[in-house]
Amino acid sequence: MVLRLPAAVPSMGTRRVVFIPGTVANIEAITVAEITAGENISCYLTRQNGWAPTGDQAVINDGRYCSAQDFELPGTKTRTLAVQYTFNLNEPTDDEARLALTEGVEGVLVHLMQLDEDAEAFTAGDFYEAVPVRMGMQTVVAVEDNAVDRIQQKAFIRGEWVSFKELVTA
Repeated sequence: MVLRLPAAVPSMGTRRVVFIPGTVANIEAITVAEITAGENISCYLTRQNGWAPTGDQAVINDGRYCSAQDFELPGTKTRTLAVQYTFNLNEPTDDEARLALTEGVEGVLVHLMQLDEDAEAFTAGDFYEAVPVRMGMQTVVAVEDNAVDRIQQKAFIRGEWVSFKELVTA
């Protein structure tokens, strides 16, 4: 038997996050034009906790009178998302994430995966996951040694979270 190791793809440097204010025509087929018009906040997000999704799925217990074993069925799904990003109050051009993600703003957060680290443009076929959100309050992270100023913010999920989709041309 030959051991086959599937290729591993590094994640560091190959992710992007774009905030598209409002909505998109089809969340399962976001266009290159829609994502290019959004606010690319990738370099504001911190490596640790910058994009912090969590997920859980409830269990429906299925205990039958005729069996000593309890069975399970999949129940409701819960996904949450928080973001953490840097800010610079003295320079608006270095503060785009804070200005784009104001409390109450609605839009679509698009998380692109496995892009070349040097890629500056998005192209059809780029893989993404996306979720419609309403942004919660911006909370400044407490002062820490050897750290930069950061904001932590909850993104309230407002619709279906789609995964492993590809950008389209039109």
